[in-house]
Amino acid sequence: MVLENSDPQEKEQSFNKQIISEYLKYGSVDKVFENYNYDLPISYPGFQRLVEKWGIVKAAGPNSMLSEALCFMVLMSDQKLPLEKLYKKMPHTFKTSMATMHRIMHNIKEGVVRRVGTALVITAQDCPEEILVGEDVSTPRLELGKPFGSRTLPMGYSKENEKAGTSILRIMQQEVFTKETIDRRFPNSVIPETAKPFMYLDIADVRVAVYHLVLSKTACNFSSFKVINHRFLNLSALIGNNSGFRSGIKEIGLEYKKYLEGANLNYNPTPVIEKSLVNLSLADLALET
Repeated sequence: MVLENSDPQEKEQSFNKQIISEYLKYGSVDKVFENYNYDLPISYPGFQRLVEKWGIVKAAGPNSMLSEALCFMVLMSDQKLPLEKLYKKMPHTFKTSMATMHRIMHNIKEGVVRRVGTALVITAQDCPEEILVGEDVSTPRLELGKPFGSRTLPMGYSKENEKAGTSILRIMQQEVFTKETIDRRFPNSVIPETAKPFMYLDIADVRVAVYHLVLSKTACNFSSFKVINHRFLNLSALIGNNSGFRSGIKEIGLEYKKYLEGANLNYNPTPVIEKSLVNLSLADLALET
């Protein structure tokens, strides 16, 4: 890390921003230290304190392992292969154990939820059918059906029983307003004080709460290390073609359409719980084996 500012306060501020930027890029203090071969001009506790001081909502658990498992389940659904047969085809880099995959498969069959997540349907003011999407540029796993650049909504894992605003803030810091987060200019007004999901979607053994957020047109400047090429996509395109989208996006789009129709009738139903198409497919596959 090279700091060019000569003023001590500016130098400290620039350094802090670089540290926060690296944290949001890599997702954890441990991974940042690992990337820099444990040679950083800040202590581990000092790094943790800075993240908390900056108001960063920390990641919710070992997401990489869960993402790997979800990709495996999508591939299993697409290829209609028994779990153990597909597992034996996995490369040595696949880290999730067969026991874990069997447990997730059992949970899908029984409808058991073990983890929670959050997804955001973000629209601009006066444009309720234009949905914010981006391209997922996290590590591609082609052997698991996770290509580079899959289109996605802002979404990720959450912690059990945490406030909705905290879950939403985590996703927006990481996938929507990363630059604003680093610069301490996050537009807090975009998160409703009483946010409520309009649906829940079960993907594998994760229950994802889905929220609708409306942004003013002045707040539509997006940035992220994980998602690029943000743009607004018409709802009809979102639900009309599932090719190139993350698992579960089409199902969210279909339920959001119903949500809009209900809103036009001043009807506010209790959030529905839907099973993703991959869960329905895997449940059928489990019955056949």
